[in-house]
Order: sequence, then structure tokens, then C-alpha cells
Amino acid sequence: MKVGKIIGRVALGALALSVVPYQVKKDEETGSIVVRSLLWAVKKTPHGEGEDKDHYTFAIPPSGINHTAPEEAEESVEEPAPEEPAEPPVEEPAAE
Repeated sequence: MKVGKIIGRVALGALALSVVPYQVKKDEETGSIVVRSLLWAVKKTPHGEGEDKDHYTFAIPPSGINHTAPEEAEESVEEPAPEEPAEPPVEEPAAE
């Protein structure tokens, strides 16, 4: 019975430690705030022009916060430079 209690308490302690936030970042330029723990992450982005509410993003696992939203991804896409046509290979005359 004592071993079961010990295992249960260790598991409960590990769960509690993985839920506690370990990082809080604030981006001064955009005003967004990111809070991370081992199991989850939350990102708060302030409302933009013409919007009434802030945007909240919740991710499990916390690496999902790093991905950009579809609207942001479309804005940041740059068109590739036009490719130059390849020059045809120069043939050397055969030596006799």
C-alpha cells in the first residue's frame, strides 16, 4: 500500500510541475503576450483596427503557438524572383 501512495504522489507532483508556467514573454512592439508551460501555451494578441476583442490562442503542445495564423502567413509570403532562362551548352568542335 505504501508503494502505491508513493507512486501516486510522484505522478501528481509531476503533473503539477508540468502545468505550472515557466515562461512569460511580452512583445513590446505588437503588445502580444505568450505564457508557456510544459503541457500548454497561451498567446494573447491585442485587437487590431476595427476589432472589439483581443485574440487568444491556446495550444497543446506549446510548440503550436510558434506557427503563424493563415492570415499572417498570406501577408508574409513573398513572390519568388523570375527565373532566368538557362543558356544552351556551348559545343566545342571535335578534334581530329
